[in-house]
Amino acid sequence: MRIIQVGLGFWGADWATVIAHSPHTELVALVDFDEAALQAVGDKLGVAPNLRFASLTDALKSVEADAALVVVPPHVHEKVALEALEAGLHCMIEKPFTTSIASSQRLIDAADRLGLTIMVTQSFRFRRGPRTVKRLIEEGALGRIETVFGRFRKDPAFTGFRLEMEEPLIVDLAIHHFDYIRGIFGLEPATVRARSFNPSWSRFDGNATAFVEFETVSGAMISYTGSWDSRRPHTSWDGTWEIHGSHASLLWEYNQILLFPHGNTIGETVFRLGALERADDVLEIPLDPVDEEERWGTVKEFVSSIKNGREPETSGMDNIRSLGVVYAAVESAKSDGAEVNLEEFVRRELNS
Repeated sequence: MRIIQVGLGFWGADWATVIAHSPHTELVALVDFDEAALQAVGDKLGVAPNLRFASLTDALKSVEADAALVVVPPHVHEKVALEALEAGLHCMIEKPFTTSIASSQRLIDAADRLGLTIMVTQSFRFRRGPRTVKRLIEEGALGRIETVFGRFRKDPAFTGFRLEMEEPLIVDLAIHHFDYIRGIFGLEPATVRARSFNPSWSRFDGNATAFVEFETVSGAMISYTGSWDSRRPHTSWDGTWEIHGSHASLLWEYNQILLFPHGNTIGETVFRLGALERADDVLEIPLDPVDEEERWGTVKEFVSSIKNGREPETSGMDNIRSLGVVYAAVESAKSDGAEVNLEEFVRRELNS
């Protein structure tokens, strides 16, 4: 699939390498108004000078393409993606989808009207860890999930727009983890309460630490704490998760998945396919193989969904629900932790 990539900043430069080398895509043009970034990425990947453009408008005049990858700052996602869609291109958009529920819905509506695919790059979903957890939950290994405890700690050396965001942790990172709640754990949040803040050492302008609580439609309770300006010890990018169900509990930490069956464990320790028995009837579950992982898996899902005429796993229609969880958490944090009903919040935002 022929791809025009728009945006070559901190993350975009790395994305261009994926698009250039994926067996599913051909990088046919680079777009960025920053001449230095455009030349640096173009030279590194061997993209001809006449295929480097200062705007998507210019690229569309000169290049035949099937899709656009949008990796610009979130506040211009809608503008760039809409131009690509109106030009007949499928769109893959770096998370977060857009800066509002209403603008995300406008892109979904435009793609539907034009018969095109729009997908958000929730690349964490395509890692081995979450795929394995998803399989176990869908097989019923945990039974009915009742409580979830999530924890994330990192201190990445970011520069640029993330340092200026109002809620960088919730909007730019926790979107991955809140998307896990929906797409991997199979739980749909109904209400959210959040508090966000900064410790004294934070270099972020906005709040990069948050405590968030969810009650789900099924009644499961979720507690999540996250920080992007954390002192050590840190977690992995996936975070650390305890998931407690009616049949078993699961601990997922640093790409190790442990299953703790409740009650009579003989059937689990003897017969669970692929499990490794550890001390005290704890089962270690090897990670499922994934042939193309993370962003490489995202690209594969995007291209194969279009080829096969199906909705991609992280389509705009699906992702707007994850985005709703994010912005409801932001709303709660602005209201000093007041409870926000997700359905009512999304309905209000769509009509704003």
